[in-house]
Amino acid sequence: MELYIVPKPFRVTPSQRTEEELPAPFREAFASFTAFLDPDRLQAIAEDLGCTERNRKIHMGMLTIALVLAALKPGADTQGRWLDTGAIYQRLTGKKVSQSALGDRIRALGPVLHLVLQRRVRHLAAHKPELHGRLKHFADVVIPDGCAFKIAAAHAATFPGTSNPAEFKLHAVYSVSANGLISAATSAGSVHDNEGFKPATWQRETLYIWDLGYQDYDRFVDAVLAGAVPLQRLKDKANPVVLAWYDAQGERHPLRWEDGRSVRLSDACALAMVPSEGTLDLEAEIADSAGRKVVARVVCVPFEGNDRWYLTTLPRAVFTLHDVAELYRLRWEVELFFRTLRGAARLDDIRRMRHPEAVTVAILSSMVAVTLGQELTVALNAWEDDPCESLEVPPSPCTQPQPPSAATTRAAFPPSGTGDRRRSADPRRSA
Repeated sequence: MELYIVPKPFRVTPSQRTEEELPAPFREAFASFTAFLDPDRLQAIAEDLGCTERNRKIHMGMLTIALVLAALKPGADTQGRWLDTGAIYQRLTGKKVSQSALGDRIRALGPVLHLVLQRRVRHLAAHKPELHGRLKHFADVVIPDGCAFKIAAAHAATFPGTSNPAEFKLHAVYSVSANGLISAATSAGSVHDNEGFKPATWQRETLYIWDLGYQDYDRFVDAVLAGAVPLQRLKDKANPVVLAWYDAQGERHPLRWEDGRSVRLSDACALAMVPSEGTLDLEAEIADSAGRKVVARVVCVPFEGNDRWYLTTLPRAVFTLHDVAELYRLRWEVELFFRTLRGAARLDDIRRMRHPEAVTVAILSSMVAVTLGQELTVALNAWEDDPCESLEVPPSPCTQPQPPSAATTRAAFPPSGTGDRRRSADPRRSA
């Protein structure tokens, strides 16, 4: 008599599962993976770039795949990453390779991974799904940002840092629609984030969101004139010309000195020319260094007792004050992406690498690995029912501010606090 029961396996065995059973988005994602991780194709790229020769003992295509997969495997330290790469390579090929030979071949794969990453990013950027809900009529939501990663102090001469002797910085442009990068560049950690985002072209009807480190009126005016929709935080010292303020009913109240001069933001706040508490919706004039001017929207939304200022061209007829503040929170997507790179893709364990080529390979293989999760996440989002589809979508917003609508209402959950909008100002100074 048996005193135990052998449990049935919870997971379905591969023989019981067919490709046809997978939802279409997953079949497309796996087909993309298969084409992307084709070892013969990767081997051909390595040969074309001069990274290897034909009939070498180590198959560079398989080694590239092993590097990408090892970046997704949790490990204890830097050396463990190369050990994981060797173990995965052995499982893929059935051949064991010495660590010294493996290290030499790994360091030679930088150009291959760089080219593969470029192609991968371009492919994902060209196959972005459409946005839904309130963002449906934007072509995309794009978020530029930079993140510094610690590396071995031996690289301080090549990659000088700010808080550490050696850092490399990733200047990323993140797409909410693509759920990942649409462009990237690297530099030393001491290079300011603002230097890493200078787009030659702007995507029309695309919402661009950037933080305080990117405040630049030249960039803002460029974006507006190109048909993009910028949204940024405004620094406390910013002092643009204010043309008018809007009340809760959407009525416009022009602002001018008695002699007809323009009013600056600090004067309007310090002299109570605008409401001193609660939210504030202003019409402002932004001028760049070349003298070009655009009319924009300055929004103040108090949060936890502090005023938070935003500069944008989101139209009042579609987006309320609190909508503007909520949309800015989408910037958190790029921070989550950096967190994934740092932890899940092992960019937090390259601090002891002594070879510059090894650092490059570690960075690139981690970034390539992240694109696999990027495409799988897009497939998951496409497979799930979208709860936003049943919501009414407002008319497509244009890229210039529109007259306010009397029907515009406050958000259901406004932030608490009134802030302190007082600014020192001299009413006698010229505009």
